[in-house]
Amino acid sequence: MQVKSELTLAKYSKYTFILFFISIFFFQNCSEETPVSEEKFIQVYVDLLIGRDTISVQSSSFDSLKTRIFTKHSISSEDYYSTLEYYKSYSEKWEELFDRAITYAEKLKDDSAK
Repeated sequence: MQVKSELTLAKYSKYTFILFFISIFFFQNCSEETPVSEEKFIQVYVDLLIGRDTISVQSSSFDSLKTRIFTKHSISSEDYYSTLEYYKSYSEKWEELFDRAITYAEKLKDDSAK
């Protein structure tokens, strides 16, 4: 009888262990944090918009520019796109971020006019 209860306990422990790791993985992926801070994301986003408007629409030129911008800001393209998807999935946050990006772009324009 004791052997059976030890097996049941071992089986229960195994499932508890698996459930624990699944929970950690799930909560890590549901985190409210983004790979790129909001301030840095705005700077990169505006740089990409300006770059897209100033170069030809050839994708290879823009791909090269994106790589330089990501390097300049010390982020990966994966982190950028992950952060972009995060903001796009929350419309209120996206609107806020976009408004701040416009304000930042206007400030850059004003600073360059001086």
